[in-house]
Amino acid sequence: MIAVGNAERKVTVNAFSIFGQDDWQLTHNLNLNFGLRYEYFGPLHNGDKNLANFIPGQGLLIQGSGLSSIFHPDRNNFAPRIGFAYQPASHSSLAIRGGIGVFYDQINMNPFLDYRGGGADGLQDNPIGPSPVANYNTNRLGASSYNWDAIQAGGNAVFPALATCPTLSGCTINGNTIKYNVFSVNRNFRAPYFFNYNFNIEQSLGKGSILQVGYVGSQGRKLSVMRNINQGGPLAALYPNIGSAYQLNSVGTSNYNSFQTTFKVRTYHGLTSQFAYTWAHALDEVTEYRGVIPLNSFNLKQEYGNSDFDTRNNFTTYLTYDIPGSSHGPKLLTNGWQVSSLISLHGGQPFNFLAGTQRPGLNLVSNPFSGVSHTFSAANGGEQWVNPAAFCTPGAAGCPGTTSPDGNVTRNKFFGPGFADVDLSVIKNIPITERIKLQLRAEMFNIFNRINLASGAGSVGSNGVVGDTIGDFNGAPGLGPGEPFNMQLAAKIVF
Repeated sequence: MIAVGNAERKVTVNAFSIFGQDDWQLTHNLNLNFGLRYEYFGPLHNGDKNLANFIPGQGLLIQGSGLSSIFHPDRNNFAPRIGFAYQPASHSSLAIRGGIGVFYDQINMNPFLDYRGGGADGLQDNPIGPSPVANYNTNRLGASSYNWDAIQAGGNAVFPALATCPTLSGCTINGNTIKYNVFSVNRNFRAPYFFNYNFNIEQSLGKGSILQVGYVGSQGRKLSVMRNINQGGPLAALYPNIGSAYQLNSVGTSNYNSFQTTFKVRTYHGLTSQFAYTWAHALDEVTEYRGVIPLNSFNLKQEYGNSDFDTRNNFTTYLTYDIPGSSHGPKLLTNGWQVSSLISLHGGQPFNFLAGTQRPGLNLVSNPFSGVSHTFSAANGGEQWVNPAAFCTPGAAGCPGTTSPDGNVTRNKFFGPGFADVDLSVIKNIPITERIKLQLRAEMFNIFNRINLASGAGSVGSNGVVGDTIGDFNGAPGLGPGEPFNMQLAAKIVF
């Protein structure tokens, strides 16, 4: 696949928001908060008449010349919210809080113009208008591989030069029918919104500590989902020149539920700390807003499963201790010391074997973790996480189960390695004047040198091995929390 032409576009988006709220002290121990927000996010547009939208049944239409807007404006985005805080009269150390509200999200422009999904990248990649782009998915010579030097020497380019195809029908180059990947935005595209709600109880324990326990949840609606509406070729009869037809829709949903608890110690004999634990579960059809096409674009419900970021258990704590000074020895050496530590533990994130973040299209024939020791081996290139023999391709010889290419493995069914990190800092504060001090720090990360392996989409290779660490996998290897033991020395002036 290659895009030929000038894909640069300059666009404008009009947006408007207004918000009002009021607090009402209903009784001396009950406070209510009301709010209402209105949001408007208009469709992207420009005056250059170079934004084209593929609309099934109508073909390629240019915004400002035959098409009034890329999608119908949405002007009914009202977002109410309400919250309360209550303190029982007989329990001055107890507080109960909660709230619910609707929250609209600004429409992200990336999927419209920079989708990066293997087909047309956006509205600029359609073969029509004053600045057309031909997004070819078949090459002119028809072969699957070429010798670059031979092609260049013969002046016989693999892909044809820019050629428009406004009707997506009857377009040939040197007698060959060329397939064009096109881009579409559903005319009923809408701004995504969320129902966010929470309920928590906070209890003071003595003068220096607080315990908070609560529930936090969210429901997402009209989330962006890209579909290939020509998957399997249903548009080929009407548009013989069409290849893939990526269409941006707002039909995705999500939900998040969590139990969250926090215990804070303000100051206790020089110790300040916080302990936080969250159990959560997040589900959706598509998590990423670009670069992902459902395995079956016409059965989005099959994609519903654990979100890419779904992390069931998460525990973090920090502790800071002011070491008491000593009257023995020089005050410069025996006073002003602190020790702090940060501990982070969380479970792994889901992955799809032999796939990215969409359904893998495989059948599960046995427990993929059976007989797998989950032991790191440098000789084996990492840690064996699953047994590849537990999966097979539907319809292949010897593969039991469904023969449907969708397979029977749901999206994000299995989870990768977890994460554990303990960091330690030793701090020395040296007073210079009454208001200025020099702070010296020795910060040590991952003091137990735990191997934190990559987790999530793409972390497990085709051999079932996780062969990368989390830092390198996420593009920031070497230093900091979670990486092999490392430390840094720092000095700063505090005033």
